[in-house]
Amino acid sequence: MSISKRVYPDGKPRYLVRIDVGDPATGRRRRQTVGTFRTKKDAVRAEERAKTERDRGTLLAPDKTTVAELLNRWFEVKVPRTVKPENVAGYEIVIRKHLKPALGGVLVQKLTVEQVETFYAAMQAAGKSSSLIKKCHMRLASALRLGQRWKLVSQNVCDVAKPPRLSYKKPEVWSRRESAAFLEAAARDGMYPYWSLAVETGARTSELLGVSWEDVDFERGTVMFGHRVVRLLGGTPVVKHDAKTEAGRRTVRLTPGMLDELRSHNIAWKERRLKAADWQNPHALVFCTATGRPINPAHVRRSFERLVREAGVKRITPHGLRRTHITATVAAGGNLKAVAARVGHRDVTTTLKTYAQVVPQMDDELLEIVGRVVPRKAGTGA
Repeated sequence: MSISKRVYPDGKPRYLVRIDVGDPATGRRRRQTVGTFRTKKDAVRAEERAKTERDRGTLLAPDKTTVAELLNRWFEVKVPRTVKPENVAGYEIVIRKHLKPALGGVLVQKLTVEQVETFYAAMQAAGKSSSLIKKCHMRLASALRLGQRWKLVSQNVCDVAKPPRLSYKKPEVWSRRESAAFLEAAARDGMYPYWSLAVETGARTSELLGVSWEDVDFERGTVMFGHRVVRLLGGTPVVKHDAKTEAGRRTVRLTPGMLDELRSHNIAWKERRLKAADWQNPHALVFCTATGRPINPAHVRRSFERLVREAGVKRITPHGLRRTHITATVAAGGNLKAVAARVGHRDVTTTLKTYAQVVPQMDDELLEIVGRVVPRKAGTGA
């Protein structure tokens, strides 16, 4: 019998379960503790389950690795091999701010589906987005898969646990009046050419920060997007000489007014370079710090939020400028393929599905078309 009864100081019995297993190092038999249980019925079930796992070769040795420790190992071993450097910071935030505080102290072998789903429910109750909860689920599931390969756990509870279904909020975009109010407020900001180019092109923050003077062709009136400034885990912004996607490398035509702004900015940029004692700008970045270094995207976001408050317009994110540009150009009748190419989308499906929002102007135009093509009376044609 591998179940032994023990009476604890509180006077209540406990049932210790141990079974015979083979030692892979010596080939000899040894006893492995399965656990201690409050009732004999639970102990018998645990014994049967352990013997089945032993016979199948899936019985794990007791291990004290916690969820936090497994996440640390996964982050050190797996993430660097599978995640782009500029995306690593997002993984670290999910682990540090959400997974570890909630589940980090739990032993990996004791982690249950109920604990994981209770964690998801608590995040929902706290108002966290379904997208964030999904990221927590994916990171935890990936770490547990590593734990399975390393024989720390026999099953991945995330294969059973269900995160909430993704729900998408309608992204906010600005009207023409709001965009104008923002630019008016931004005119007093030292980064005004940046904000103006963002509104006119709908380019991503990383793309705008990666533009060099070599990418600006004043004669042809174009700017080329193909480099990015991204922030790594340590917070240091670096220049990456690639586009986010294949379609991201593109040349965009600019209005005469935008070209004039860039010419003026170029003059000021050269003056600033001559005055800076420690100028470091080997990439000739159009938008840079006072010493020529790449601008941290986080600083752009903070400046944007300040300008939004000063302009007194609806609060959106810097990426909302991109959505606003796409929505405005589509609403004005812009060719969908041309709009997709301008903003670096591979096809129009992404442009329409992800960004273009139905605005009152588009709805009014559609109603006018319906009024023209739909007959009022059968057989009258009118």
